[in-house]
Amino acid sequence: MDLIQLWLPQFLLGALYTLIYCVVSFPLALLLGLVLSFMKGSRFTWLRTPAVIFIEVFRSTPIITQLFLLYYGVGGLLANYNLSQYDNAWAAGIVCLSLNYAAYEAEVFRAGFLSVDRGQTEAAYSLGLSAGQNFFRIVFPQAIPLMAPPFVNDFIYMLKDSAIVSVISGVELTSVLQLATFVNGSDTIPLYLMALVLYLVMSLPISYIARYFEQRLRAAL
Repeated sequence: MDLIQLWLPQFLLGALYTLIYCVVSFPLALLLGLVLSFMKGSRFTWLRTPAVIFIEVFRSTPIITQLFLLYYGVGGLLANYNLSQYDNAWAAGIVCLSLNYAAYEAEVFRAGFLSVDRGQTEAAYSLGLSAGQNFFRIVFPQAIPLMAPPFVNDFIYMLKDSAIVSVISGVELTSVLQLATFVNGSDTIPLYLMALVLYLVMSLPISYIARYFEQRLRAAL
């Protein structure tokens, strides 16, 4: 109990930093993923090809490799221009999580839009709706309930994947856990349990809240 009381404030701070990484990174991933989904669905090759390459590269390579490339590779380039101060653990972690998850969210967006019956789009055009009106009034509202569960799952995955930032000395829950187990190597089980409980505390409410709003959205449609 004394060990938990000693380390709990630092664990809570680490959990807060984990949430900050995710709360900043996930909206950026959604925004970039939406753009990529539009690009991939474009009939123009010069838009579609870069999107396909981006999605395949980031989905097919380890996130830790991407993080090292951003932190050390890009940091080395910035150092040549005296800009290395901008390539810190916060910036590299947020950019890496955003880019990596954008590739996955792009596919979620694309699948959600394609799941809407094409007949409704054709009916909207026959009624004189523009492409923008068709998207925002017909396609997007019906796709949201279908896309919500994957988005929630990906956000929870990001909560866990943010632990990767610890390899570049970023401060979040897993890095605090590593420090605590290093200092208290003879009594680590309470520390691991405390980290596990905090990850559950962050993840479970998000899942339940998302399920509630998903049901409301489906009922509204």
